[in-house]
Amino acid sequence: MGEENDTTKRQQYLSSTGDGLLHRQPFLPDELVFEILSRLQVKSLLQFQSVCKSWKTLISNPQFAQTHLRNLIVDPTINHQRFFYSPESKPCKIASIPVKPLFENLSEPPKAIEFSMEHEYDIFGSCNGLLCLFSVKEGYVTLLNPSIEWKSKISPTLDSYKYHKYWITYHGFGYDHVNDRYKVLAVACSVANGIIKNLTQIHTFGENSWTTIPNFPFPIGSVSCSGRYVSGTLNWVIVKTGVSPNRNVILSFDLAKETCKEVLLPKPDGVNVCNGVLGVLSNCLCVCFVSNKTHWDFWLMKKYGVAESWTRLMMIPLDKILQCLQFRPSFIRPLFMSENSSVLLRAYNKFFIYNLNNGRLDCLPGSFLYDYYIYHESLVSQNF
Repeated sequence: MGEENDTTKRQQYLSSTGDGLLHRQPFLPDELVFEILSRLQVKSLLQFQSVCKSWKTLISNPQFAQTHLRNLIVDPTINHQRFFYSPESKPCKIASIPVKPLFENLSEPPKAIEFSMEHEYDIFGSCNGLLCLFSVKEGYVTLLNPSIEWKSKISPTLDSYKYHKYWITYHGFGYDHVNDRYKVLAVACSVANGIIKNLTQIHTFGENSWTTIPNFPFPIGSVSCSGRYVSGTLNWVIVKTGVSPNRNVILSFDLAKETCKEVLLPKPDGVNVCNGVLGVLSNCLCVCFVSNKTHWDFWLMKKYGVAESWTRLMMIPLDKILQCLQFRPSFIRPLFMSENSSVLLRAYNKFFIYNLNNGRLDCLPGSFLYDYYIYHESLVSQNF
């Protein structure tokens, strides 16, 4: 019986032509096809959907999208990254620029691609190839994957927007890997009778409500700031009051537990960090601050949540920045680190690239005045 099955398989694999000779038909196991396709760029996969029905079914499968996402995180050759932003001069558009050309051609800024939107949106965050968009006028959020032109249903209106007395201060978007859900957090501030209040709410995409989080430890009346997503958490630098002297700490919000904790900042030479600015480099939390009024100091947290894992990444003399800007910027935000150890920074309206190997700092031409969110092209969508 076994021999008959083997013979049948061989007959399916071999075909006879008119000359009586047997020729091998091309054949790849489904597992190998899955493995090969899951290591290709999104642009190629979208084209390959038209090759055959089985490939279209495979590429549109959520399990395939998750495998592809895991591969692109570890393989830079298939990870096509862009920066997305909301241009204030064009309220019904979002725009993007590719990351790679920024490092390849230092004399010419890459051309932006614009996406027309039906409403005015602010970007609240980016995660796994999904952009979280906030409707400025209507107060709802929605998800967008521009690579596959997929958009989620809109959320209910944020409670604070119903009363028209609040404005958004802190916000953040990320992935709850424990419950396989995407969540967005919004902190709104209001003033009534001279009293300032905060209202903090979280929305889980796929649900029909916002949940209020009581006693959320944000400083009152803070300016707008987006949380940095790392390892299932959202992170902000805040001023901790009630201690002497007041000092900066990282407020970490766990998306799965929906709870907060403090994460300590580095203390170079035993001095507390002031006015730290967070970024994410190579999936690690990064903080930048002024050190001794002479340098910009950059530290990387190699193991999230472990204060002892803070490691100095680089120090840039203030005068190097002044040579380009002609004034001292109020902050420098780390945006991206390339494979060859070059770091992209934004100071005011300029992009800088700092080479960790030789200490060279280049100022890129053009004006970059917005909040930029790193976006990884993916096939991810959510069927809520």
